[in-house]
Amino acid sequence: MDALIGRRLVKVVRLAWHWADEPDDLGVGPAQLVFDEGRGLLVASRSDWTLKLVETCPGDDTWLDPYNYDYDGGRWLSRDASAEPPFASVIARPLADLGQIRNEIDEVVGIRLDFDGQILTLKTWQGEIKT
Repeated sequence: MDALIGRRLVKVVRLAWHWADEPDDLGVGPAQLVFDEGRGLLVASRSDWTLKLVETCPGDDTWLDPYNYDYDGGRWLSRDASAEPPFASVIARPLADLGQIRNEIDEVVGIRLDFDGQILTLKTWQGEIKT
């Protein structure tokens, strides 16, 4: 992840669970932060409610494969969330630093990203990334 330091955030792809005929909760779900030159960082939650961080490569969408399924009429939908809060305030800013957030038993449950003085915090909440 050190390779992302100094890179500008250019896009955020967000997933939301979609049930037919119900509104989507756009503030809950995995997020892929895409930086200049196409490198990215997938921020997701594991089933034990700890944080999952996966670096992604330019043009590689295989990070979406685990989310490509239907369950009882519901499924994950992806969208460009770059203009949505809290991401809009850090788009085009360079990543200056990133740090882990740990719970009381020292498990990683969040990440704190410093975009040139503007802080973006992503944490797990009930098994999902919540913003």
